[in-house]
Amino acid sequence: MTLYVNGRFLTQPLSGVQRYARELLGAFDTLLAQDPQPVEVLAPHPVTVPDWRVLRVRVVRGGQGHLWEQGALARAAQGGTLLSLGNSGPLWHRDHVLCLHDANLYEIPEAFAFRYRVAHRLLRPRLARRARLLLTVSRHSAQALSHHLGVPAARFHILSNSAEHVLRWPARADVPAQYGLTSGGYLLTVGNQSPNKNVAALIAAHGQAGEAVPPLVCVGGAVSGVAATGLGRSSRVRLLGRVPDADLRGLYEGAAGFVFPSLYEGFGIPPLEAMQLGVPVLCARSGAMPEVLGQGPQWFDPRDETDMVAALQRFARLSQTDREAMRVMGRAVAAQYRWRGTAERLQGVVLGHVQARPPSRASVV
Repeated sequence: MTLYVNGRFLTQPLSGVQRYARELLGAFDTLLAQDPQPVEVLAPHPVTVPDWRVLRVRVVRGGQGHLWEQGALARAAQGGTLLSLGNSGPLWHRDHVLCLHDANLYEIPEAFAFRYRVAHRLLRPRLARRARLLLTVSRHSAQALSHHLGVPAARFHILSNSAEHVLRWPARADVPAQYGLTSGGYLLTVGNQSPNKNVAALIAAHGQAGEAVPPLVCVGGAVSGVAATGLGRSSRVRLLGRVPDADLRGLYEGAAGFVFPSLYEGFGIPPLEAMQLGVPVLCARSGAMPEVLGQGPQWFDPRDETDMVAALQRFARLSQTDREAMRVMGRAVAAQYRWRGTAERLQGVVLGHVQARPPSRASVV
């Protein structure tokens, strides 16, 4: 029995969901090199093919986006199990394994464009109820999705994110200077221009925190289907937009600290990336973040500007000893999450299901 993978993510801008799919399948590809199984990634045209050793990409023509998933993909994957790692897939596939990352659509509806919100609120509950297996990235997401979609939380298998991919990015101490920044002299935040990321509130709090708090650098751009937010301007705030991964590691490692003010996350990769690189983290106490980061960061209430201001000021007063303790704790937290471990869980859950499933008529020659 063949496992097909929904490769629509290969045509989308790289954000958290797309990085999850790419990194998880990269680790899965390594496992398949040791234990080959019939797996094929189906993708719309045009597509950039990753450097996988075993996984093969087959281009399936027939439109783009949701129309491609509901039509061309569903037909091409008939007779096999279909794995969709990016929050959507075909409604009518009989053996669909679906990963839903979070309940942002319900918890923070204003973060999404109207048409996207309407389409996905119609689609996701039906996809969840019809899927043969459900995956998600945290226990928090499983509980929230269960509440909003009307499916038992026990149906979700937890396949977490990781941040170790940042160690493959080039380590370049000159990156901050290339952006006109002083290494060790700024705070960094990474997130797209969505109201959920709460960057406007962080900028406002930073403006109230005083000159003792280092300047703030914001990385992240607009994402299709996600509502952009108007970010305030300040002489002590730099908005860099999207930056390549080749520069992002250097910006992380050059930061005095990393701040993550998001209102809601199903997992939250950026603060874990910062911890992986030994950067002290200040994080919003929201969504899955306490579950994922544990004792690693300093916490604040993302909906309370006064608390956010106080957190920034407390961080500015920390001794080097305290900051080093945060670095050590953060690295220990990040070490708990590995893409190979998640790929092994994927292999156990999904390939176990595929091998146990009797052949369908469509798959018998």
